[in-house]
Amino acid sequence: MKEKKHLNGLLKAASIASISTAILLIGVKVLAYLVTGSVSILSSLFDSVQDFMTSAVNYAAVRHSTQPADNEHRFGHGKAEAIGSLVQGIIILAAAFFLLKESLHRFFETEPIKDISLGVWITIFAIIVTIILVRFQSYVIKKTNSLSIKADQAHYTGDILMNVGVIVSMLAAHYFEFYVIDALFGIGVASYLFYVVFGVAKEAIAMLMDTELDESIRKSIEKEALSFKEVKAVIDLKTRKSGDIMFIQFCAQMNSDLTLKKAHDIADLIEEGIQKKYAEAQIIIHLEPALEKDKK
Repeated sequence: MKEKKHLNGLLKAASIASISTAILLIGVKVLAYLVTGSVSILSSLFDSVQDFMTSAVNYAAVRHSTQPADNEHRFGHGKAEAIGSLVQGIIILAAAFFLLKESLHRFFETEPIKDISLGVWITIFAIIVTIILVRFQSYVIKKTNSLSIKADQAHYTGDILMNVGVIVSMLAAHYFEFYVIDALFGIGVASYLFYVVFGVAKEAIAMLMDTELDESIRKSIEKEALSFKEVKAVIDLKTRKSGDIMFIQFCAQMNSDLTLKKAHDIADLIEEGIQKKYAEAQIIIHLEPALEKDKK
């Protein structure tokens, strides 16, 4: 219970850190855009606005998903994460379309970038702040395997690459008068956002549709159960995930001459073995006697 509270605290801390970072970056990028007029910085600014909105949705989803199971939600609230991720995907999609429209407009009507030095320094600051956030998110993901934090980290990891591109774009436009690169960069960022939407939506839909866990996990579960000589077969294995919790159920066919207590004790040992690998797993094991042909 103590460990669960710690993990929930990490999820909330990561969500708050994400929102705070987005607000800070929006402020500095508004200043940078007003000074430079660069569409690359506009791209970065719009992306930070999108980050703020998705992070706010993410925080609400994490806060709801970490609530314990209740009488109306016996399996917990973990799927709130997937719903939040889908909402994030819709927001990112809208941002990508808007950015693509603005970038295409600038492609045909190029404009010189104004005060480049302030824009470069603000962008470097944004990169440093974002790297700190992404490192913290990586730590939280390692501990919780949270879908919402993964989706959030995908945005901010892309921001780092995007901000590096902003600097390159501004320098190329300023020193080589290659103004079209500003618009091309915006088109590239929009394309990346479309890619992010696909990945986030795919994983969220898989959770909402109770898609089976990876085959490697299923084989690991079977291997653990069959490591006991009394277990002759594992059948009807079903797995799914809700938030950070795995739900696992299967039928273990055992020697028919075992007492109920002995069979139950073996099932407990199987459950302990599985939970050593997947700590947040909730496991249901049905016991039945092995068929005559399966006995040894």
